[in-house]
Amino acid sequence: MRTADTVLMVSPTHFGFNEQTANSNGFQHNIITSLDETRARALAEFAGVKQTLEKNGINVLCLESPVENTPDAIFPNNWLSTHIVKGKHYLYIYPMLCENRRHEIQLEALLLLLKKFAPERTYEVIDLRADFPAILEGTGALIFDHQHQVGFVSLSERAELGLAQQVLAQLNYELVSFSSYDKKANKIYHTNVMLSIGEQLAFVCLEAISAEDERAKVKEKLLAMNKTLIELTLAQIYCMAGNVVELKNKQGKQFLLLSTTADNSLTVTQKKMIEQYCVRLACDVSHIETISGGSVRCMLAEIF
Repeated sequence: MRTADTVLMVSPTHFGFNEQTANSNGFQHNIITSLDETRARALAEFAGVKQTLEKNGINVLCLESPVENTPDAIFPNNWLSTHIVKGKHYLYIYPMLCENRRHEIQLEALLLLLKKFAPERTYEVIDLRADFPAILEGTGALIFDHQHQVGFVSLSERAELGLAQQVLAQLNYELVSFSSYDKKANKIYHTNVMLSIGEQLAFVCLEAISAEDERAKVKEKLLAMNKTLIELTLAQIYCMAGNVVELKNKQGKQFLLLSTTADNSLTVTQKKMIEQYCVRLACDVSHIETISGGSVRCMLAEIF
């Protein structure tokens, strides 16, 4: 399966600005607002995304935030990914950088939810947390193209090369590694801020890859995979235009989920290119984006 028709979301019950992640995430902002207001707005935006997905025939599985002091629990894609390899289902669990983010992981609750949703499936769990202090934050760090069996990773504090190589070797995927940088010349914390790959489209900020050889390597690989490139500017990835995800419903209709901030940043030409392949589903998550530095792609873990 190349594109998911089912996703996992986690309710942002304990949402807020995460002091522990601020050093490595240059996209988050600690705006002045009450905690109650912050959480109420996050819950409303979360509900809007969930409703949009379900209205368009995409399955949404939900977990509650596990415990207090998990302000980023809304982003489950950083601690899990699911895969089908030779007909077998795998669930990967990843080691995360910050202490409070490690408390987000709900392995037993997730397995119960998956069994309830698809009782015919059995997931083999590959728990990488024993490899700590190596860090690899799920599909925030790894961008998979399941059709061509390739994984891309922008190296950072949250994406360690050795562990990425281990995961891709287990999946029998090719690894393309590089480094990307934000407007302050700091490493971009997650690959999925500047790269998203769907069946036909690839959103990429080549401008963020400063090394010419790495920039050429990434572009050539995407073109070799027959992707239509939506080349993003640095300004656009600060509008979360790279943090998008392609999904499909049971009828096989393709959608691109993105935030209204991202959608508003796209040019007319870019939108026309997208519309050749996908229906754009824009959701307002502006409060979540501003405070957390993550957007709609981070809010979803694809379930295969």
